[in-house]
Amino acid sequence: MRVASLFLTSLLLSSSALAINQPNGAQIPVGNQLQELFNARGETAIRVREDAAIVPERFVPGCNLTFTLITRGNAAFRNVFGWYNVRPGVTPSRSNPPPGSDLHILIPCTAMPGERFSLNLRGNPQYLGGEIGFFLRTPEDMTSGRCSGDCCASLARGGWSFFSERGYNPDNSGADPSYIHLLTYDSRVRPRSFYFAWEDLYSGGDNNFTDFIAQVDEIVCTGGGASCMTSMQGACGAGTFQCRAGALVCVGAVTASAERCDGVDNDCNGMVDEGDALCGAMQVCDRGRCVDRCLSELGCFPGLRCTDRGTCVEAACETVTCGASQRCEGGRCVGACEGITCPAGSLCRGGRCVDACAGVSCDSDQACVDGVCVPRCECRRCADGQACGPDGRCRATACATVSCGVGTTCVEGRCVDACEGARCPTGERCEMGRCMTVMVPDGGVPRDATPLADVGFFDLGARDVPPEEPDAGAKIDAATDDGLVAVYEQKDGCGCRVGGKAASGRGPALLAGLLAALAWRRQRFGAKRSRRRFP
Repeated sequence: MRVASLFLTSLLLSSSALAINQPNGAQIPVGNQLQELFNARGETAIRVREDAAIVPERFVPGCNLTFTLITRGNAAFRNVFGWYNVRPGVTPSRSNPPPGSDLHILIPCTAMPGERFSLNLRGNPQYLGGEIGFFLRTPEDMTSGRCSGDCCASLARGGWSFFSERGYNPDNSGADPSYIHLLTYDSRVRPRSFYFAWEDLYSGGDNNFTDFIAQVDEIVCTGGGASCMTSMQGACGAGTFQCRAGALVCVGAVTASAERCDGVDNDCNGMVDEGDALCGAMQVCDRGRCVDRCLSELGCFPGLRCTDRGTCVEAACETVTCGASQRCEGGRCVGACEGITCPAGSLCRGGRCVDACAGVSCDSDQACVDGVCVPRCECRRCADGQACGPDGRCRATACATVSCGVGTTCVEGRCVDACEGARCPTGERCEMGRCMTVMVPDGGVPRDATPLADVGFFDLGARDVPPEEPDAGAKIDAATDDGLVAVYEQKDGCGCRVGGKAASGRGPALLAGLLAALAWRRQRFGAKRSRRRFP
């Protein structure tokens, strides 16, 4: 079963290095039963005394919560477990516990270990829309400390109620520390999973905390789900804040994968888009996109040079090598996203403006925000000045009910051009709310741009080579001798340098190779009006 995240709120966070004691000084939990239970579940990394946490006490729920009853231990009591609405502004004390009408049972006394129970708060009339707390109801007789009959707890039957907000507990001494009935542990083998261990006897009892244990999946602390950076490289550096022993810790959200041409270090080795097989034939990966290779001087605009990789770069950057998180501009290395302001709805990654949620799949109770799946706002509280939008994401209150068309975004209650204020990467322009590569028609004149000289591909049609001069006067530069480049001359046309040197004996072969390459490009681009792009 897939469940949404549960956000936990607390007034303070404990340190996992500090032991937790009852008011009488006894360190809890007592005995080895709880440790043995965790060990049996493969949770050998949990240290029950050092890793115990008593906060948070209050919770902000997701839409659908799932709890698994792990054990009732050797307890004679058949306790019930439930939730209540936190009352804003009320300081918990044993004299004003939540009213019985607001105690809602989640796990009944008849539940057996291994059973799972769900709490769906979306549209639940009992849920008031704020924080919630949890309680354990026992059938303990207030006089004898025992129970009679079937020992099945209920709200109608006499007994004690212990709360996640300790101030409400009936054995609260009014001092700090007061008696503790709940310890929480984060799972070390299941991400975003916690154990809730309860002690059900008044004033602490045996303090072994195995009387009632439930596991809760997909929970994080207050601030959890917010993006953060780990110490890992590349994509593995992205993480989200999660609870660890009652404290926020940045946990990696992405594992290493095969490298792709997307401007991201997918395999987390510190290099972005490395490898020669990321794109198709005659293409190269350039700043996260597969583009056609340039061929020597062919395919690059004036002022740009074709590199050995087949990409067009500024002449000043031809010999400059920058780091994985940088790009060359004006001959110097700058941050990959420096000077770039992406249009609304996208963010800069690797020097390109991208939709961070493209390809991200969230479950039905979650929405993608900046590439991270978080609980839909129908089931959590938005920040001040925000309201829940129909897409499950928090928006500015003035825009919560405003629907804008493609290429526009809502600002202060009205739809405006999403490109307003955007500054796209070099060679791109903002259109319909996206940074798009500038396409220019053959002739080198981009739309709304200063005319450029035509450096397009020349036609190899028969009209270019008169029948009486089949080679158009072409000749191989006999002075060349490295087999990489040939120079030919045309009587009534342009002279084009396509490489370095070539021995005269290999001239025809080199020329044939050049003609084949140019014919391939003409076949690809000649059928339709030739178009080129800025790099």
